[in-house]
Amino acid sequence: MLGMNILAAAHADFYVGADLGLADSRTLDSIVSGRSNPTRCDVQMYSDATRPSGAIANDPACGIVDPQGKWNSRFDAGSGLAAGLHAGYVRDRFRFELEFMHVEPDSASYPIITASTHPGLASKDREWSETAPPYEWISDFRIRQYFANLFYDFALESRWTPYVGIGAGWARTKMQYKRRLLRKTVDEGYLEVAPDVPAAQRAYGWDEDSWLEWRESAAGTLSSMDTELSDTLFGFQLLAGVDYALTDQTFVGIKARWAQFDDFSDRAAYDQIRSHEPVHVDGVTPFVDRVKMDNIEYWAITVGFKRRF
Repeated sequence: MLGMNILAAAHADFYVGADLGLADSRTLDSIVSGRSNPTRCDVQMYSDATRPSGAIANDPACGIVDPQGKWNSRFDAGSGLAAGLHAGYVRDRFRFELEFMHVEPDSASYPIITASTHPGLASKDREWSETAPPYEWISDFRIRQYFANLFYDFALESRWTPYVGIGAGWARTKMQYKRRLLRKTVDEGYLEVAPDVPAAQRAYGWDEDSWLEWRESAAGTLSSMDTELSDTLFGFQLLAGVDYALTDQTFVGIKARWAQFDDFSDRAAYDQIRSHEPVHVDGVTPFVDRVKMDNIEYWAITVGFKRRF
């Protein structure tokens, strides 16, 4: 019996198995989008007595705006653990398999947000603190996939059974996402960023006192988030490997795979905006961005075993 391709036996069998190895993920490209109004429109930047309600109402930049792209980033998702369980059915040279895989790269990526890398923030580049520049983080990136696979085993007159396969299914993808945007303080020169009321704003009713008040209130403020992002993605994979028969029922082997998934998208809620409750300039609407990422894919090499019964 060991002198032939055991998994490609002429009758049907069931089997179970497990895999353990390493995965390497591709660099993730992200796009952040959402509503955005100038800081001067934020009603919480003013005291009740001096709030320039008329100027805010007249300034078209303070009205409702459609979500728009804010900036792009690239994150190194890294490499790390790949582990899985599978159960299958084999008949002749074909195998049908249900598989669970957990992929958890050792990811921790911290790109600095600057005008050169994030053109959407170019107008605010002089506002950010130079001692604690803006950052984005991702960490704890992980994929849990539930796939159905189809394999073809090549017949060899030996204990070795090479194979190729293809699979498709769904994956629950999660990551921890953080962002930190700290403005300069008054001592660091924040008031010099926009020292006078521009003529365009003066036409809408802004005066020197209200213009100074929002700048003083905004100086040194922090906008930040620390949230988990998740999405369920469709994906497919290509597989190839070889098994070695220890006995009629027990096999060990090595497997390579490449898996790719649809683009990732989730809402990212702030913890605070300009050091106050995370709401838009109207003081009511929750401040939420949308984070989209593509290039969700990885390579993995695993060793494993199968037990037929």
